[in-house]
Amino acid sequence: MLLSQDPGISVVAEAEDEAQALKRVVECQPDVVLLEARLVQVVQELSRVVPDPPSALVYGIDAMAPERLAALVRGNVRGMVHRDAANDELIHAVHAVADDDGFASPELTGCLLQAIRCGGAKPGVDHRFRDRLTGRENSVLSLLCQGLSNKAIAAALSVSEKTVKFHVSNVLAKSGVSTRTQLIAAMGSFSSPQDDALRRRTA
Repeated sequence: MLLSQDPGISVVAEAEDEAQALKRVVECQPDVVLLEARLVQVVQELSRVVPDPPSALVYGIDAMAPERLAALVRGNVRGMVHRDAANDELIHAVHAVADDDGFASPELTGCLLQAIRCGGAKPGVDHRFRDRLTGRENSVLSLLCQGLSNKAIAAALSVSEKTVKFHVSNVLAKSGVSTRTQLIAAMGSFSSPQDDALRRRTA
């Protein structure tokens, strides 16, 4: 009901369990699959049964074992929404994933960091790639890793959302990962003096 109220979202199917979800995806070919946290196993199955699986958004996440979270990061999950997130955050996450921007609730940063510390999430990012970024791309990366949306980054840097999206695409290409979630997971334990300064300016 919540999603149907947004004029930019069309709910094409619903499912009650994993098997039904996979069947609906094959039949309806949606752009985004919204999964409850209890159905995250569908993410791995999607890649097996669908040649070009849709982007997945997992919601209702509270605490999750590092290895399970790592599996989501390595899979086709482009969005993670916390259990206590407001309704408008879920709507925003659906739009972000549909636009290939990706989304992660700020409350999940701790879980992502735990996955990294436990060795579960290994997106394979060499942090030295930052040396190949422009000054503006580094600023975008720092804000992105704080969990800010494109709109919030645009406001912080006084640029358009279109410009931010362009920079985010460049950062992902240079980092070697395909989603914002993977990048946040990889960069979560890494900061630089520039990051700290940018946090002070935008706090």
